[in-house]
Amino acid sequence: MISLAEPTPGFSALMRQYKRQVDELLNRLSLPSEPVSLKASDNLLSAGMIAGKTYLVKTGMVGVKSMGRRLFTWDEGDLILPDAAPDAPDSLAYIAEAPVMLQCYDTLTLVRAALSDAESARMWTRMLMTQQSILMRLLASQSDTETQTTPGFAYYQPGDVIIEQGDRPDYVFSLFEGSADVIVDHVVVGEVGEGEVLGALAVLTHSPRSATVRARTRCSVVKVPKDQFKTLIRSNPTMIHGLMTDMAKQIKKLNDKVVQLSGQGVS
Repeated sequence: MISLAEPTPGFSALMRQYKRQVDELLNRLSLPSEPVSLKASDNLLSAGMIAGKTYLVKTGMVGVKSMGRRLFTWDEGDLILPDAAPDAPDSLAYIAEAPVMLQCYDTLTLVRAALSDAESARMWTRMLMTQQSILMRLLASQSDTETQTTPGFAYYQPGDVIIEQGDRPDYVFSLFEGSADVIVDHVVVGEVGEGEVLGALAVLTHSPRSATVRARTRCSVVKVPKDQFKTLIRSNPTMIHGLMTDMAKQIKKLNDKVVQLSGQGVS
């Protein structure tokens, strides 16, 4: 994905993670697909691109416009998900200034396969989180800076606190580099690593943070404001399955660690 504005610090690392997530997910799912070769056009939906399908950019670039304004560009390795409202007046338009090669997937088949097992669901959810963070970042870079409420990048050194137990949940965090300890009542009860989504449970349940998350190594995260996270959930309901799977796995790991510590006489 290519921004028309000046990229922000950390953007390149986030893009690398996104393309890696797309590649790993599609390789895991091994779905049938069809190659689509399109000529340069100012409206790819009338030149052979089908609304409602999902496309992987193989070669070339696909520009995205809304209400006549160029927003950003998809490039090689990007997954183009269908517009939620393709017939709306403000729906997205796709353009190509040169020939482009795409790989076409049936969206329903893709989603069903992504949610067919726990690991695929986790990979699907993380990819959507990363893509949404990138999109909101790109769109905000073209708006009035005084009105921007977008995902922010944050960096933590070893020992820094990312989430504090008892705090109000204003953000959901996506950890895209590093690892961190999970601490409950000053006791280390687990660890989280690259690709994990942190803090979603507190946001969804409107509860204070149930644990502290402290950087073990240098960590890079995307901070998604809670309102935007809820909007993302509503517009991508399939994420719920992956998030629940991810959080259930995290809770199980924490419970196992707590039981282990209790057996050792640690309170």
